[in-house]
Amino acid sequence: MHWYASYRTGRSTIMQIFRRREEAIAAAYRLINRGYSNALEVGPMSGNPEGKLLNEQDLTRIRDKSLESATTIQSA
Repeated sequence: MHWYASYRTGRSTIMQIFRRREEAIAAAYRLINRGYSNALEVGPMSGNPEGKLLNEQDLTRIRDKSLESATTIQSA
């Protein structure tokens, strides 16, 4: 299933399409790092997106959790 990462810039919505969820999330991290967080969203291209959409807060939480895990592993 293909996934997208989208964000709003001015009056336009920019959408990038990816083959895998992980690729879309990685692209969203890059967008957050560049300051593009207005209406940032990651979701599936087909099917019912209910419960699968990720907004900026979700993405930040996921990123922070992975950074904590990486730090814990390196400390061990």
